[in-house]
Amino acid sequence: MSDEKKSSSPDPQAKKAAAKKTTKKTTQKTTQKTTKKTTKKVIEKPAPPPREDRVVNVISKPTLSASVPIAPKKIKPQYASFRSSRKSLVNPRRVRGGVKLKLKVGETPASWVTQRLLRVAETGAQSTIYKDGIEYARLGQTKRLTIEDTLCEGIIQGRSDKPYTATLEIGEFCAEAQEKIIAAMADQVRYTAKLLAGELPSNIEDVFAPLGLKLFPAEPSDIHPKCSCPDWSEDQPWCKHTVCLTALLAERLGDDPMLIFGLRGMPGQELIDGLRQKRAVGVQGPGPSPVLHQHVPGVSDVSSPPLEDAIESFWEVGAELDELDTPIAPPTVNCVLLRRLGPSPFVDAQFPLIGLMATCYQLIGEAVVEAEDAQAEDVESE
Repeated sequence: MSDEKKSSSPDPQAKKAAAKKTTKKTTQKTTQKTTKKTTKKVIEKPAPPPREDRVVNVISKPTLSASVPIAPKKIKPQYASFRSSRKSLVNPRRVRGGVKLKLKVGETPASWVTQRLLRVAETGAQSTIYKDGIEYARLGQTKRLTIEDTLCEGIIQGRSDKPYTATLEIGEFCAEAQEKIIAAMADQVRYTAKLLAGELPSNIEDVFAPLGLKLFPAEPSDIHPKCSCPDWSEDQPWCKHTVCLTALLAERLGDDPMLIFGLRGMPGQELIDGLRQKRAVGVQGPGPSPVLHQHVPGVSDVSSPPLEDAIESFWEVGAELDELDTPIAPPTVNCVLLRRLGPSPFVDAQFPLIGLMATCYQLIGEAVVEAEDAQAEDVESE
């Protein structure tokens, strides 16, 4: 009985084989059905050709116009400007080939002139502003430095896009004060000898002190700095840009101290010519005194032929007269004629003749310049 029961019980391997056969049959049937459906869908009959006797109704014909349609312009979206959202820079913008201060950190200037002007800037500016200005000078933030006659100007680049314009104004000596200075220097041989050699004595202020004058600025009030930056004001004229310009000017005056006379309204060459004239008058004694001729580069340096060789053509005008350009503008040196004439011979007069005539010359010159400007405006308006 036990053997019969074992033989009648199903085998598990046989069950698995039977299940596999049934799954294969079902998958084959489903694949056959799907392939038949897809073949029916893919195979379609072609469309019949149009009939030859068909009638075509024209609804509208296209018309040509002279105006060609233009596509509408695209309106660009408005974005916030980059400059308005940009943060302010911490360091100034770099300048290539700028004027740099040669003085290094912790180094003492060799010239007493440089030390004096740096001390003036340090006294007038705040400590942080003074340090920033000296750093600007060392970095070479000055694009252009101009020291000519009474003008001291610097174009200095800061943190903004455009550079600032800084100027330093030192008071000019009037014509009467200049005559007194030349006379005082001519009386002392040691000053005259050094100045004629192009040197400036360290005790030159001893000549100006009795006259109540100063050659070099000694206090912040002796310099009038101006700048186009927003930090500058009348109450606080010392900004980092004016300090930078003062440091560069101090170094230039240390190398060439004779520039200070030009900033005071009396160029160095005219000062030397005046000293020579005074010395010549004192040496020759009574008699006609030499006339002080103004030194004009390119004119007074050219030698002229002797008068005997030019008598026939003395009153003739050459072709160069048409090329001569004489614009009406304020003179670079005031009261040149009074300087040539020298001090007034009327010592006992109750009013200063030189000062009165200098005022008259100045007022007449200003009136002529204003009339010339008004005439030029009228010509442009026409």
